[in-house]
Amino acid sequence: MQRVKVISFDAEGTLASHAFSRTIWQEVVPRMYGEKHGLPFAQAAGQVFAQYHTIGPNRSEWYDIGYWFRRLDLGEALPVIESHRSLIEFYPDSVPVLNALRGRFRLVVASSTPMEFLKPLLRDVDQSIDRYFSSTTALGRLKDEEFFRWMCAEMEAEPSEVLHVGDSWNHDYVSASAAGLVSLYLDRSGSGDDCLHSLEDLASYLGEQNSPESCS
Repeated sequence: MQRVKVISFDAEGTLASHAFSRTIWQEVVPRMYGEKHGLPFAQAAGQVFAQYHTIGPNRSEWYDIGYWFRRLDLGEALPVIESHRSLIEFYPDSVPVLNALRGRFRLVVASSTPMEFLKPLLRDVDQSIDRYFSSTTALGRLKDEEFFRWMCAEMEAEPSEVLHVGDSWNHDYVSASAAGLVSLYLDRSGSGDDCLHSLEDLASYLGEQNSPESCS
């Protein structure tokens, strides 16, 4: 196996918790919709969630905040995102691990989150990140094998030189592995075996340079 030169991280569920986006989607958007149409929060939330479900999480529009603000006629999304950045929560291991790896490896982010949401989300660790790759912004799709191959080509790196870490079994572990990347599944619940339970586990893995078995 070639030496790993690039470490790619998923964003939400890996570096940052889902608290920020969950609040935007489940509280802020329904509240704005209710204010626009004169509806109580519960009724507005029911109507907004019903519209969410017409798309579903297997389509890229599900993750596209700009799409939803246009569809619901809520104006520009960016000012709303910026005004709620105080809700962003990084996992306790994220910043220390990024700081420890910076300079030793090229660090990038590979996410299905649209770029307009992704960059504000990770602004506080921007000094550690070399590049951001959004599958929905670049290719209009969720992370899959083709996305990871495209990402490697964009970096002029061999897939075997790139290690990807993420908390989605299908979109991170399976898709990255299929593209030839070294792939690690992050299971923060601690219930799985032979996978990462914390980003701190990366240190021992990088010392061994051996691919783990799949998490079961």
